[in-house]
Amino acid sequence: MVEILKYLKTVGLPLVILLVFFLIDPFAKGYLAAYLLTALIYVKKDFIQKNFDFDFVILFIFSITYALFSLLNPDIYKQTIIFYGVFPPVFFLLGKYFVVKSKKTEHLFILLISVGFLFSFSALISVVLNLTTGGFAQYERSIPMFWNGNEITATLMGAFFTFNMCLPAILLTGNKKHSLLFRIASIIVFILSLLCTFRLGSRTQIAIFILTILISFVFIIPRLSGNKSIKLIFILFTIAILVYMYIPSDLNSEYLSTLGKRLQESDNTGNAGGRTNRWAKSIINLFKKPLGWSVNEFGYSHNLWLDVARINGFIPFILLLIFSLRTFLKTKTAISIDKNQLPFNNLILIFTIAANLLFFVEPITEGLFSMFLVYCFLHGVINKYVSINAKAPRTI
Repeated sequence: MVEILKYLKTVGLPLVILLVFFLIDPFAKGYLAAYLLTALIYVKKDFIQKNFDFDFVILFIFSITYALFSLLNPDIYKQTIIFYGVFPPVFFLLGKYFVVKSKKTEHLFILLISVGFLFSFSALISVVLNLTTGGFAQYERSIPMFWNGNEITATLMGAFFTFNMCLPAILLTGNKKHSLLFRIASIIVFILSLLCTFRLGSRTQIAIFILTILISFVFIIPRLSGNKSIKLIFILFTIAILVYMYIPSDLNSEYLSTLGKRLQESDNTGNAGGRTNRWAKSIINLFKKPLGWSVNEFGYSHNLWLDVARINGFIPFILLLIFSLRTFLKTKTAISIDKNQLPFNNLILIFTIAANLLFFVEPITEGLFSMFLVYCFLHGVINKYVSINAKAPRTI
């Protein structure tokens, strides 16, 4: 803990405090911290010059292009246009800056876990408070944010828990360097987040939890020794048996009332809640209407990239697609640099996949732009990690 505090002090307490303020977003004023972070990052001229790479340029051009096209929308707030044009490259640089100031990969592990938790903090408190007063069996899925009472739809509220749903997959590595307190805290946060997703009836978050567990297992097993592999399989098998024996899985159970109702009554679960039809129409419109189309045509595309195309056309769509593909390539490079850093490698792989699973089914830029900014931060970290380790190995 003392070592982590020293690391944060090296980064600079103003940057750390502002990042925490942005992630918690009290009273929906997190954007004020983003403005200050922009000023603090862009005054560091030497740092910017050394980190002016292709990924930053692509993200910067995407942001400016998306903002300029948004100017044509008379219904959009001018401040929102500033968010689009300024913040993504800032958070990408901010992620890089945290890596420049670190000396150990363990610092980056704790940093990203903390970012994921802080991003969920306000939503977690809000849904838990709702549960304590009304329980699971409530008709209304929208829940007020505890800061100001503003109601947030279940879809958006559930998105805040994306990284928390990855915690079991991250704990699979069984890293001995992680204290018992860290493991217990991670389990508690996950269980609370899981209960919150039951209350929200979020099928997306349940899918992220299951898929990240499976992907992490496939990733980890070949990289463990024979004895450790057998031990991990035995532990998972034992947990599965205990869950099956002692936790009711009846969809009519009280704690599954909202989620169970959605699963039983939905007639479009097989086509991703009707999303596949919208994706097909959106892909057709990419070529028929390259400058974008109205949301009134068939609603949101429920896909980050296709919704960008719907709003502002083919050019921002291509730029964002290039940036997204490069984030996967950089993640692939990062996890191959040092195979002994299995916990960190597993973390960045799972976080990248989880975020993109969410991006694939939701209109992020209109619904939860802060999630995209967190993704930019994550890949600023990964990008700089790759560039540093390409020159010299990092300390363990």
